[in-house]
Amino acid sequence: MKLLVTGYPPFDAFPLNSTHQLIESMKADLPRELTGSRASIAFEIVDFDNTDSASQQTTMLESYRRVMTLHRPDICLFCGQAAARSLVTLETIAINIFKGAIIDPEGPAAYWATLPRQEKLVESLRKADIPAKLSYHAGTHLCNHILYTALREAEQTGSDVRAGFMHLPMTATQVIACDENRPFVPLEMTRRALTMVIQQLLSS
Repeated sequence: MKLLVTGYPPFDAFPLNSTHQLIESMKADLPRELTGSRASIAFEIVDFDNTDSASQQTTMLESYRRVMTLHRPDICLFCGQAAARSLVTLETIAINIFKGAIIDPEGPAAYWATLPRQEKLVESLRKADIPAKLSYHAGTHLCNHILYTALREAEQTGSDVRAGFMHLPMTATQVIACDENRPFVPLEMTRRALTMVIQQLLSS
Protein backbone atom coordinates (compact mmCIF):
# COMPACT_ATOMS: atom_id res chain seq x y z
CA MET A 1 0.00 0.00 0.00
CA LYS A 2 1.19 3.52 -0.82
CA LEU A 3 0.01 6.60 1.05
CA LEU A 4 0.53 10.08 -0.40
CA VAL A 5 0.42 13.02 2.01
CA THR A 6 0.48 16.52 0.53
CA GLY A 7 0.62 20.11 1.72
CA TYR A 8 0.62 23.54 0.11
CA PRO A 9 3.25 26.30 -0.04
CA PRO A 10 2.67 29.75 1.51
CA PHE A 11 -0.11 31.80 -0.09
CA ASP A 12 -1.77 35.21 0.06
CA ALA A 13 -0.53 37.28 3.01
CA PHE A 14 0.96 34.33 4.90
CA PRO A 15 4.77 34.06 4.70
CA LEU A 16 4.51 30.50 6.02
CA ASN A 17 2.01 27.66 5.63
CA SER A 18 1.36 25.17 8.41
CA THR A 19 1.11 22.25 5.99
CA HIS A 20 4.35 23.21 4.26
CA GLN A 21 6.04 23.32 7.67
CA LEU A 22 4.53 19.95 8.57
CA ILE A 23 5.46 18.16 5.34
CA GLU A 24 9.03 19.46 5.42
CA SER A 25 9.31 18.50 9.10
CA MET A 26 8.10 14.95 8.43
CA LYS A 27 10.51 14.56 5.51
CA ALA A 28 13.45 15.81 7.56
CA ASP A 29 12.61 13.93 10.76
CA LEU A 30 10.18 11.05 10.30
CA PRO A 31 8.62 10.07 13.65
CA ARG A 32 9.98 6.78 14.94
CA GLU A 33 6.47 5.29 14.89
CA LEU A 34 6.57 5.52 11.09
CA THR A 35 10.13 4.46 10.32
CA GLY A 36 9.07 0.89 9.62
CA SER A 37 6.58 2.18 7.04
CA ARG A 38 8.92 4.67 5.37
CA ALA A 39 8.69 2.99 1.95
CA SER A 40 4.88 3.16 2.06
CA ILE A 41 4.63 6.93 2.67
CA ALA A 42 5.30 9.81 0.29
CA PHE A 43 5.30 13.46 1.39
CA GLU A 44 4.90 16.13 -1.28
CA ILE A 45 4.13 19.84 -1.64
CA VAL A 46 1.52 20.56 -4.31
CA ASP A 47 2.63 23.86 -5.78
CA PHE A 48 0.61 26.57 -7.53
CA ASP A 49 0.98 29.99 -9.11
CA ASN A 50 -0.87 32.58 -7.02
CA THR A 51 -1.17 35.16 -9.83
CA ASP A 52 -4.92 34.68 -10.37
CA SER A 53 -7.64 32.03 -10.11
CA ALA A 54 -6.96 30.56 -13.54
CA SER A 55 -3.24 30.25 -12.86
CA GLN A 56 -3.90 28.78 -9.42
CA GLN A 57 -6.16 26.13 -10.87
CA THR A 58 -3.93 25.20 -13.81
CA THR A 59 -0.66 25.01 -11.91
CA MET A 60 -2.17 23.19 -8.93
CA LEU A 61 -3.60 20.52 -11.24
CA GLU A 62 -0.26 20.14 -13.02
CA SER A 63 1.55 19.67 -9.71
CA TYR A 64 -1.14 17.33 -8.37
CA ARG A 65 -1.01 15.11 -11.45
CA ARG A 66 2.78 15.04 -11.34
CA VAL A 67 2.87 13.67 -7.79
CA MET A 68 0.02 11.24 -8.49
CA THR A 69 1.89 9.86 -11.50
CA LEU A 70 5.15 9.73 -9.56
CA HIS A 71 3.78 7.82 -6.56
CA ARG A 72 0.61 6.07 -7.82
CA PRO A 73 -0.89 6.04 -4.32
CA ASP A 74 -3.63 3.83 -2.94
CA ILE A 75 -4.64 6.50 -0.42
CA CYS A 76 -4.31 10.28 -0.67
CA LEU A 77 -4.37 12.50 2.39
CA PHE A 78 -4.33 16.09 1.20
CA CYS A 79 -3.60 18.74 3.85
CA GLY A 80 -4.27 22.45 3.91
CA GLN A 81 -4.17 25.39 6.27
CA ALA A 82 -7.29 26.73 7.97
CA ALA A 83 -6.13 29.97 9.56
CA ALA A 84 -9.39 30.59 11.44
CA ARG A 85 -9.54 27.16 13.09
CA SER A 86 -8.03 26.00 16.37
CA LEU A 87 -8.36 22.26 15.75
CA VAL A 88 -7.54 19.56 13.23
CA THR A 89 -10.48 18.90 10.92
CA LEU A 90 -11.17 16.05 8.53
CA GLU A 91 -13.42 17.08 5.67
CA THR A 92 -16.37 14.90 4.75
CA ILE A 93 -17.42 16.35 1.38
CA ALA A 94 -15.79 17.90 -1.71
CA ILE A 95 -18.03 20.21 -3.72
CA ASN A 96 -17.96 21.09 -7.42
CA ILE A 97 -17.07 24.75 -6.89
CA PHE A 98 -13.85 26.73 -7.12
CA LYS A 99 -14.16 30.39 -6.16
CA GLY A 100 -17.74 30.59 -7.41
CA ALA A 101 -17.14 28.69 -10.66
CA ILE A 102 -17.91 25.07 -11.49
CA ILE A 103 -14.85 22.80 -11.44
CA ASP A 104 -16.30 20.21 -13.83
CA PRO A 105 -19.55 21.01 -15.70
CA GLU A 106 -20.13 17.29 -16.22
CA GLY A 107 -19.31 16.30 -12.64
CA PRO A 108 -21.71 15.80 -9.73
CA ALA A 109 -22.39 18.56 -7.22
CA ALA A 110 -20.33 16.81 -4.55
CA TYR A 111 -18.48 13.67 -3.52
CA TRP A 112 -18.10 12.06 -0.13
CA ALA A 113 -14.47 11.77 0.96
CA THR A 114 -13.39 8.14 0.79
CA LEU A 115 -10.85 7.97 3.60
CA PRO A 116 -11.73 4.93 5.71
CA ARG A 117 -13.19 5.37 9.20
CA GLN A 118 -12.93 9.14 9.46
CA GLU A 119 -15.04 9.18 12.61
CA LYS A 120 -12.60 6.75 14.24
CA LEU A 121 -9.66 8.90 13.18
CA VAL A 122 -11.18 11.95 14.87
CA GLU A 123 -12.05 9.93 17.96
CA SER A 124 -8.49 8.65 18.31
CA LEU A 125 -7.05 12.16 17.98
CA ARG A 126 -9.37 13.49 20.65
CA LYS A 127 -8.45 10.64 22.98
CA ALA A 128 -4.82 11.69 22.53
CA ASP A 129 -5.75 15.24 23.63
CA ILE A 130 -5.47 16.61 20.09
CA PRO A 131 -8.40 18.93 19.30
CA ALA A 132 -10.14 17.46 16.25
CA LYS A 133 -13.53 17.10 14.60
CA LEU A 134 -15.24 16.24 11.34
CA SER A 135 -15.98 19.21 9.10
CA TYR A 136 -18.70 19.56 6.46
CA HIS A 137 -16.57 20.44 3.45
CA ALA A 138 -13.18 21.84 2.49
CA GLY A 139 -14.35 25.29 1.35
CA THR A 140 -14.34 26.58 -2.22
CA HIS A 141 -10.65 27.14 -2.86
CA LEU A 142 -7.68 24.90 -3.69
CA CYS A 143 -8.18 22.66 -0.66
CA ASN A 144 -11.60 21.61 -1.90
CA HIS A 145 -10.46 21.60 -5.53
CA ILE A 146 -7.74 19.00 -5.05
CA LEU A 147 -10.05 16.67 -3.13
CA TYR A 148 -12.86 17.02 -5.67
CA THR A 149 -10.41 16.40 -8.51
CA ALA A 150 -9.02 13.25 -6.90
CA LEU A 151 -12.48 11.84 -6.25
CA ARG A 152 -13.72 12.78 -9.71
CA GLU A 153 -10.74 11.18 -11.44
CA ALA A 154 -11.06 8.05 -9.33
CA GLU A 155 -14.67 7.72 -10.46
CA GLN A 156 -13.87 8.41 -14.11
CA THR A 157 -11.02 5.91 -14.27
CA GLY A 158 -12.58 3.25 -12.07
CA SER A 159 -9.66 3.59 -9.67
CA ASP A 160 -9.75 2.28 -6.11
CA VAL A 161 -7.76 5.27 -4.83
CA ARG A 162 -9.23 6.61 -1.61
CA ALA A 163 -8.91 10.30 -0.81
CA GLY A 164 -9.57 12.72 1.99
CA PHE A 165 -8.57 16.14 3.26
CA MET A 166 -7.23 17.30 6.61
CA HIS A 167 -7.24 20.99 7.54
CA LEU A 168 -4.68 22.18 10.07
CA PRO A 169 -4.52 25.35 12.17
CA MET A 170 -1.65 27.77 11.93
CA THR A 171 1.50 27.05 13.95
CA ALA A 172 3.01 29.23 16.66
CA THR A 173 5.86 30.34 14.38
CA GLN A 174 3.33 31.50 11.80
CA VAL A 175 1.41 33.60 14.30
CA ILE A 176 4.66 35.20 15.42
CA ALA A 177 5.69 35.84 11.81
CA CYS A 178 2.41 37.48 10.81
CA ASP A 179 2.10 39.32 14.17
CA GLU A 180 -1.65 38.79 14.39
CA ASN A 181 -4.02 37.40 17.01
CA ARG A 182 -4.92 34.04 15.46
CA PRO A 183 -5.63 30.54 16.75
CA PHE A 184 -2.75 28.10 16.49
CA VAL A 185 -1.40 24.75 17.65
CA PRO A 186 2.25 23.74 18.08
CA LEU A 187 3.92 22.07 15.11
CA GLU A 188 4.68 19.06 17.32
CA MET A 189 0.96 18.54 17.85
CA THR A 190 0.27 18.51 14.12
CA ARG A 191 3.15 16.03 13.72
CA ARG A 192 1.50 13.78 16.32
CA ALA A 193 -1.88 14.13 14.63
CA LEU A 194 -0.53 13.28 11.19
CA THR A 195 1.49 10.37 12.58
CA MET A 196 -1.59 8.86 14.19
CA VAL A 197 -3.70 9.31 11.07
CA ILE A 198 -1.01 7.76 8.87
CA GLN A 199 -0.67 4.76 11.17
CA GLN A 200 -4.39 4.10 11.06
CA LEU A 201 -4.70 4.60 7.31
CA LEU A 202 -1.86 2.18 6.61
CA SER A 203 -3.52 -0.43 8.80
CA SER A 204 -6.94 0.01 7.17
